[in-house]
Amino acid sequence: MEHNGNITKEDSFSQICRNIYAGVISVAILAILVVFPLYYRDHYFDILESKYQFYYMTMISMFAVVLLLSLAFLIVDALEFKAEHAKACIKKCSSAFPRDVRTAVDVCLIIFLVVAIISTCQSDYVYEAFWGNEGRFTGLFLHLIYIAGFFVISRLYRFKGWHLYIFLAVAMLPLLFGITDYFRLDLLGFKENVAAEDVDSFTSTFGNINTYVTYIGIVLGMFSALFVMEEKGWKAVLSFAGYMITFLALIMSNSENGIIAVGFIFAFLPLIAFQNLRGIERYLWLLSGFFAACEIVSRINALDIPVITLDGVCRMLSNFRFAFPSALLIGSVALLFHFFCRKDKGENVNNPGNEHQNGELGKKYVKIWAGFLIACFCVGIFVLYDANVAGHSERYGSLGTYLHFSDAWGNYRGMIWKIALESYAKQPFGHKLWGYGLDTFGLMTYDYRDITKSMNAQVYDSAHNEYLQYLVSVGPIGLLAYLGFLGTAIYIIVRRSREKKWGIAVASGVCCYLLQALVTINLPIVTPMMWTLLSMGVANMEKDKKRLQK
Repeated sequence: MEHNGNITKEDSFSQICRNIYAGVISVAILAILVVFPLYYRDHYFDILESKYQFYYMTMISMFAVVLLLSLAFLIVDALEFKAEHAKACIKKCSSAFPRDVRTAVDVCLIIFLVVAIISTCQSDYVYEAFWGNEGRFTGLFLHLIYIAGFFVISRLYRFKGWHLYIFLAVAMLPLLFGITDYFRLDLLGFKENVAAEDVDSFTSTFGNINTYVTYIGIVLGMFSALFVMEEKGWKAVLSFAGYMITFLALIMSNSENGIIAVGFIFAFLPLIAFQNLRGIERYLWLLSGFFAACEIVSRINALDIPVITLDGVCRMLSNFRFAFPSALLIGSVALLFHFFCRKDKGENVNNPGNEHQNGELGKKYVKIWAGFLIACFCVGIFVLYDANVAGHSERYGSLGTYLHFSDAWGNYRGMIWKIALESYAKQPFGHKLWGYGLDTFGLMTYDYRDITKSMNAQVYDSAHNEYLQYLVSVGPIGLLAYLGFLGTAIYIIVRRSREKKWGIAVASGVCCYLLQALVTINLPIVTPMMWTLLSMGVANMEKDKKRLQK
């Protein structure tokens, strides 16, 4: 009986420790997801530095509290339980680690960390590579914060869906600020001292419109997935309302990068949605909402009120001639599916043995859509070949400017990518293998500054492609380790989430960020939220729930 009593006391002690850890980490997570997007000091003039400092100070504070708590718990464990908990933890890590599904995630992340440290130590600019002060503050120091944060949150955090509900609810504020900026209202006075030629390039509480639209992509991906997965009607309505506001903000942002997130949502969400009739209905509503948002912006632009002049893809969306009939037609089909689903559900209530209960369709239509995506991918490869290698970009009309890669492609991204690869090719073997050092891109390409200034009067300290940036910063091994970490983490989130709708929502938001990273900069303005969401998603594992129940 005494032994059983000790076990009960030990289990109670473990539970108390876990609850305290989870509470501390939850405070830090809410600070990053809720306060961080809205935080600023001197408006746009120090937006990068202020958010960077807010993030690392929040995380270091969390690490410090967790460390102090761990020391206190160890002392109590040693005095009360003869360090049984510490011994069990060490034994568990040494024996279970190789069999844990998270092993691949951990190994990839540790390899990335080791390569980043080697890259920094062998860099020609060790100080700059550590702090990232010659770039965007994404040096080794910030990556140490990201990686340590991932391990702490994914291990000690207890997933709570309401944390993400608050994140999405508060996300409406910076999006609404961005929408009011579209109407040139500047409610927060951010643009009072901004040069006239730059005033439309900055918006909301994020600064550059491309950074802002990266945040929009995360929110859009999460709202879209939530709407498709949500079972409760009123929550689905709120998710759709958030989706519509987010889509309006995306079009009004006047940044072409957002179309990448849109493409991901409509291309890959059917792999989840098409498993049942309700999912198909919700996907149709998303499509209808997309065209409705285009029509709303079009009607706003027709009014005699001051608004930002849209360019590129955003202008094409706002000028789409068939937006209203498309929204009406697809919405009507969605309504038919809605009534059909209700009828099907009513019949299944009276016939509980029906194998197609709740409109489940299995994997048939998912496989058909997957085949369609593969076919589209093949066509896309041919079109890119035809537009670039064969030189037939004129066949594709206005789309030819997006399909044909040149120095001017993507607001001179083509030029800076070429410069990045040329600079990397000139490096000695050591720098090719381990990279030039995190966030030292501007130093590596210093000799090209006169060229970039003459072409578009700019100096580049980033490759404007996160993966190319990692290639030249930490070499091919570091890049592959980073991609392996992301891929295995997303796989775990999708396949092993105990709260499936949140697993899909987090994965969708993170994937929207990662795809936009092909043309954007890794900044401590939005990237910290991506790492936080990824860590929370891994913490939402089915195995953790089973372990706690034992």
